[in-house]
Amino acid sequence: MKKMRGAVRLLVALMVAAFLGTGGWIGYTVYTQGGRWAANNMNNRLNSRRKSVGMGEISDRNGVVLAYTDGEGRRWYAKDKNVRRALSQTVGDQMSMSGTGVETFHAGTLLGLSGSIIDRTRQYLSGDRYQGDNIRLTVDAELCAYISQNFPSGKEGAVCLLNYKTGEILAMVSKPDYDPERLAGRQATADTTGSGYLNRCLQGQYTPGSAFKIVTLASALSYMQGGPDPGVESLTFLCEGPRSFGNSFVRCYDGEIHGQMSLNQAFAVSCNVTFASIAQALGAERLVSTAERLGFNDNFAFRDLILYESTIPTRIPESIELAWTGVGQGRLQVTPLHMAMIAGAVANNGVMQTPRLIQRVTGAKGTPRLRAAPAPYGQVLEVQVAHRLRDYMAYAVKAGTGSRAALKGYRVCGKTGTAEVSDDKSVATNAWFVGFLDDPAHPYAIAVVVEQGGTGGKAAAPLAAKAFKKAIGLLGA
Repeated sequence: MKKMRGAVRLLVALMVAAFLGTGGWIGYTVYTQGGRWAANNMNNRLNSRRKSVGMGEISDRNGVVLAYTDGEGRRWYAKDKNVRRALSQTVGDQMSMSGTGVETFHAGTLLGLSGSIIDRTRQYLSGDRYQGDNIRLTVDAELCAYISQNFPSGKEGAVCLLNYKTGEILAMVSKPDYDPERLAGRQATADTTGSGYLNRCLQGQYTPGSAFKIVTLASALSYMQGGPDPGVESLTFLCEGPRSFGNSFVRCYDGEIHGQMSLNQAFAVSCNVTFASIAQALGAERLVSTAERLGFNDNFAFRDLILYESTIPTRIPESIELAWTGVGQGRLQVTPLHMAMIAGAVANNGVMQTPRLIQRVTGAKGTPRLRAAPAPYGQVLEVQVAHRLRDYMAYAVKAGTGSRAALKGYRVCGKTGTAEVSDDKSVATNAWFVGFLDDPAHPYAIAVVVEQGGTGGKAAAPLAAKAFKKAIGLLGA
């Protein structure tokens, strides 16, 4: 009898644990994925509510109106066409052509589904058309328009600029763009091709090229220091041209030969041969471990936005593929916003902040609904490693390939990337710059990618310098 009672108690305990576990999982999933479910075009509740509710206002961090509903229920966007286009994928549109836009992803909030019963009753009794909640974003409209207008003419790509202390996204520009006011019915006009609706900051999965050497260097500084052998920083490296790894070769960009150099110099000149050798010395397990700690292979579940996954193979053959992975080629895929987050983590003593797009939410009558606060993603680098990386990235701008990102009076830290996108080199390389301002008063991190732009030093770094300078002037501390 006692054994039976014990078995019953155990069964009940297991059932309770399963119930609580399921409830907790459902609660967590709703908290992190609710926006994705609500934003689905097949959500009939939202589609029907759009007909009877005035969607709330969307504004930038300074109160500049980016989207609003007039008294007749028509939706309008920013008056300035340059602002409208620069923030087209960020704000979105009524047709949900840009699926990651605020108009779609936060439709539930804009339609007042988060409003209180008291507010709903008050609006019903007043006879007024029900108004949804207003959203103020973290982006600066003028900064976004400036970056968009200074993006290399005729090129596609993305620029993400964020505050690495708070995680606030200050600028998010994707090219090509479109004009949300030129969409009518359920058909797009000839204003853009389908790729114009894609937010490349969030959805563009690119080969990072040499910008990934930040990750390879972080892994080397983490695992190849101290012990009976000399630390990696005390070693010298020799680049005499193409070096064989397995059955193939790794060569430096444009056939350069760098000779004898320190690790600091190798990072500054972006020596492929050196970083391929470092990847081989580290081994795949350590390199992948560092990348995953920095967010690779994570299914980012952020409340404010949809960020596509950055990936690195979990199994990399210890041969030419590992060598090229350490250089930033191979089967790597990364989003621009994630690269800006990585740069921000280096600047922020190894702490990566969760990216934030929403500053606050208020009801139609100004009732506070939500005021966002910084939320760390995690301590992704040891403090000492972050400090060393900061110095390496500063030297890469001062005396290396990132020199065109330099800004007088400020310490700019960064890394360029020139990513091959075709095996036969028939397509021009994508140009990258990833970096930050090492300045507590201006804690800005950036990622720039110019598709088929050539080298990162020539195409991406100058735009980063312009964006930093404009951000300092507009935002201050």
